[in-house]
This record gives sequence, C-alpha cells and structure tokens, in this order.
Amino acid sequence: MKRSAPSDSPLPPCPDSPNCERTARPYPVDAPTLFAAAQRALDALGPVELQVQPEARRAAAVYRVAFVFKDDVDVAVESTDDESTLHVRSASRVGHSDLGVNRRRVDRFFRAVDEALDARSD
Repeated sequence: MKRSAPSDSPLPPCPDSPNCERTARPYPVDAPTLFAAAQRALDALGPVELQVQPEARRAAAVYRVAFVFKDDVDVAVESTDDESTLHVRSASRVGHSDLGVNRRRVDRFFRAVDEALDARSD
C-alpha cells in the first residue's frame, strides 16, 4: 500500500503508478535545524544534482538508478507551533514500477535525517 503525505503537503501528489513515494514526518525541532539535517541526509545519499533553497526551506535532488535512470527527490520543511514537519517526495522519471526503489530511498533518507539530528546532540 502506498504511503502518502497529508493532503496539505507542499509537494506535488504522486501519480497513480507505483513509482513514487510521498510522505511526511513531524520532528520536535525547529525548522532551520530540521532543514539542515535534511540537507545533510540528501547529500549523504549521493545525489548527482542538489539544489537548495534555504529561505524557502526546500531542496531538490536527482539520483541515478542503475546508471541509466534518474529519480527526483523533493524536500520541504514546514514549521508548526511546537514542531516541524519534513515532507519528502521521491519519484522515478520513467517507467510504471520502480520495484520499491523510491520507498527504500525515502526510508534511508529518514534514517539519515535521524542520524544527522542525533549527531548534533552529541
């Protein structure tokens, strides 16, 4: 079953094909701290391109799959009263199915964010 972000996500919805993953996760930290951790996580996953918009707390990365295909990952951080929300969307540019590649990338991304946040508290 495809996980999805809340309908108020700032990121575009996924198509009906199973080659996209879009989700969000709240964190008990301020938005600048969470965005910095998200940037480190994106970079740790080895993108071929990374564009960062710090003032908007958004980032876009491109990852190469099997040396041929490219996947796009978009990240946005929103601030709420007592926490921040990290939105992520990972999608294949071509094909119908990605064999779970985008879901695994999103899972690795969130683990890398958690590690970046843990490292700052050490």
